[in-house]
Amino acid sequence: MAKNLDDIVLKLLSNFSARGQKVFSGRFGLKTGKRQTLQEIGEELEVTRERVRQIEEQGLKKLKEIAAGDKDVKPLLEIAKKHLSESGGVRKDDAFVEEIAHLASFGPAKYKEAKIRFVFIAAGFPLYHKENDDTHAYWCADKAAEKKFADFVKHATKYFESLNPSEALREKKHLEQFSDMVSWHYLSIPKHFGTNVFGDFGLRRWAEIEPKTVRDKAYLALKKTGKPLHFEDIAKAIHSLKIDRRPAHVQTVHNELIKDNRFVLVGRGVYALAEEGYEAGTVREVIAKLLKNKGPLSASDVIKLVNEKRFLKENTILLNLQNRKFFKRLDTGKYHVKEA
Repeated sequence: MAKNLDDIVLKLLSNFSARGQKVFSGRFGLKTGKRQTLQEIGEELEVTRERVRQIEEQGLKKLKEIAAGDKDVKPLLEIAKKHLSESGGVRKDDAFVEEIAHLASFGPAKYKEAKIRFVFIAAGFPLYHKENDDTHAYWCADKAAEKKFADFVKHATKYFESLNPSEALREKKHLEQFSDMVSWHYLSIPKHFGTNVFGDFGLRRWAEIEPKTVRDKAYLALKKTGKPLHFEDIAKAIHSLKIDRRPAHVQTVHNELIKDNRFVLVGRGVYALAEEGYEAGTVREVIAKLLKNKGPLSASDVIKLVNEKRFLKENTILLNLQNRKFFKRLDTGKYHVKEA
């Protein structure tokens, strides 16, 4: 666009008194890039916050008529209309204004995003939705696009709620379900969706996405490390993998691992995830279960298979295997469970 963005903003503001300009500059961060509260502006102007709200509200009604028909604003609105159409009719606020700033090819200007946001809200197009408890701020082309977006969010939410979090993040089937760019534009807006530090996407209530307890953080650390770890190393991994900004307390981590059946003690102080096939129980119980499932096995096979589920010294496994009260050695040299 040939017209300078600062010139457009100044022309729109010229329709107001110094006080009105101060309200708009503060509320939209036109001079600092940071939006001021009604209270902050009210204190500067020595008026109530309610009066500031009234000035802003009345000013926007006046601006809508002026901005929508302004010959310098119209090209910017056309760019916004075209871009929204190509983006599925709805786009998250911060991404949208950044993309418009690039597409409009404005010359040098400070706080471009804040000024573009001001121009659009002044013109009343695109439709702007403020951030709330459920969604980030976003823009939409019209009511039809808004409904399409709302229907999509309902469908996507039900889909993710039907998934097992661990399986979903391992198999990543949702990437097939939502494979186009528009879908990911939509998914970036609702606050109940999120991405963890490893780039995995899902529902924020999933421990794998937004772990809140020490147990969940330990789970995610083991999941991403992909191997059993000593509890001290799990505590270090929680911090080093940036799952938590603060260092984890080693003893707290150990206490939580003991209490949660998602974790299996597979060696001295070493824990693994039960879902990865590691088994809880004494060495004898693990051997017995293995022989019942596999049938008679040689000592070397028992050692190999037990260590796929636990981290144990060879002598520890052999000592348990040679316990005649529970196991017997067959004529073939293989071992089996002794019948009661």
